[in-house]
Amino acid sequence: MKTFALILAFALLGPGDGDKKGRRANAMYRAEQFAEASILYRDALLDVQTGGPGSTHSGLLNNLGASLFKQGDYEQAISAFTGAARMASNTGDGVRATYNAGNAAAMQDKLEAALDMYTRTLLADPSNEDAKFNYEFVKRKLKEQQEQEQQQQQGDSQDENQEQQDQNQDQKDQKQSQDQDQKDQKQNQQEQDRQNQNSEDQPPSDERPQRNPEELTREEAERLLQALENEEIQLLRQIQKMDVRARRVEKDW
Repeated sequence: MKTFALILAFALLGPGDGDKKGRRANAMYRAEQFAEASILYRDALLDVQTGGPGSTHSGLLNNLGASLFKQGDYEQAISAFTGAARMASNTGDGVRATYNAGNAAAMQDKLEAALDMYTRTLLADPSNEDAKFNYEFVKRKLKEQQEQEQQQQQGDSQDENQEQQDQNQDQKDQKQSQDQDQKDQKQNQQEQDRQNQNSEDQPPSDERPQRNPEELTREEAERLLQALENEEIQLLRQIQKMDVRARRVEKDW
């Protein structure tokens, strides 16, 4: 991310304990002893807060915010900068604190809040080039972020739609499989019922009526009749071969 430069308030302190602590804090800040500087800025604020709003109070809050910003405590820095803007007694102090608050918000990726701070800065000071640059930078980044979120939402929506379609297809396949199983079961049951019906129509083998051995079947009767006819024909032929001429009767008397 772009490094956002801060505007500090160093040449604002006069005599007094609070001012002395503020000058010592400024020295520590320049020496990059930011944690020690923030402690002294808070002590200085306790000494001057009874004086109410003014450049000194606003400047100490602004510089406290800067020391917190350097420590990466952007949330507390925003609080200090906005406090400095409220305590400002002139346009310059307000512009400085509002601009710094926009930088702290941008570092937290609170892009909409940062744009709001830069807008307020530019309304109060249209010639502020740093505020213009940061405004355009953050605006472009916010647009990219929104486009990414939109694409992500569309991707999530497509994934949800695909997941729903897959679930619907799975349910459809499952129903078809169940229907086919039911159909197969029904056919198997029908086949079993037919087999059972055929088995009931035929008497058991041990209960079937037994044929009387003395009764002839039609085939046996026909064979027997044929055999008798053949014997009669043979007998007739034998008779025809015999000498049937009349014999003389010899009388024995």
